Amino acid sequence: MNLWTDCRPDKVTAKQLVHELILQAPRGQIISVKDTIAAVRRDGPNLVESDCALVELIVEIAPAVGLFVGFDLRE
Repeated sequence: MNLWTDCRPDKVTAKQLVHELILQAPRGQIISVKDTIAAVRRDGPNLVESDCALVELIVEIAPAVGLFVGFDLRE
């Protein structure tokens, strides 16, 4: 049971989820695209965004908060 996700509004966007997940990482770390997409799919099972759209959000948000992006989808 995750208190943060249990208190989240019903209408959460993919951008909000990606932002929440990215903010949990310490600055200067590498964000895994594969793990972030999996977490978004887990926390927002009804979202319709494609994996490509989620990658775009990750690439947009992560560097803005001091993180690097690891493109590990094929691993």
